[in-house]
Amino acid sequence: MKYQIREMKVADIPAVIEGEKKIFKETLGYDMLYSELTLNPYAYYFVLDINHQVKGYIGLWIESERAEIVNFYVDKEYQNHGYGSMILEFAINLCKMSKVPNISLEVREHNLIAISLYEKYGFKVAYRREKYYKDLEDALVMIKELR
Repeated sequence: MKYQIREMKVADIPAVIEGEKKIFKETLGYDMLYSELTLNPYAYYFVLDINHQVKGYIGLWIESERAEIVNFYVDKEYQNHGYGSMILEFAINLCKMSKVPNISLEVREHNLIAISLYEKYGFKVAYRREKYYKDLEDALVMIKELR
């Protein structure tokens, strides 16, 4: 099995959308992903490519004073094999090289698997956004200090 983390291309958007729908039951959508890849100078998107198929991705915004993980998933069939850790470490290292002081993200309060992964890498809950998601579930905002 061959795998790599590579820069996301416009041609990857349909596969990413399909994966988002499987994992999240919703998607950022073609238009947003397209504009992120082509217009946003602060956007950095990468896919997990396994045997030339998109099996996960991570999207970040990196500015001079902060970084934020916008979205992140690994297909269920590839979870618990270290791919999530590999992608997250890649993103953290990119942020360190960019010299931002911290990285933030939002996660559903009941997504204990994701929260556990983030805590393993030093993210801490900073605060809660009540009824943040469409289904009114709260979001936890987690931050990792890099400096």
